[in-house]
Amino acid sequence: MEQTDFRLKAVTFDSVPWVVTMKKNEHYFPTMEWLKDPSDPCGWRRVTYEGGKQVQGEGHEGGLPVAEDAEPDMEIDVAPAEH
Repeated sequence: MEQTDFRLKAVTFDSVPWVVTMKKNEHYFPTMEWLKDPSDPCGWRRVTYEGGKQVQGEGHEGGLPVAEDAEPDMEIDVAPAEH
């Protein structure tokens, strides 16, 4: 499995540029591209790339699809912040 280093250049909300170097892992995190598509209900269409091939929508490897009606695995209680 080939893991490729790449640099991600970004700018913070207060206009400070920064660069982070990352190592790509295609098995767990396949490359995805989001394309603006007015015909899609959300307005965006996802294309996944696995093994150098283009897959429309969710890929076959990596993360599992998210079910719209899925229940959370556990409940989390959030206490209000004290002032």
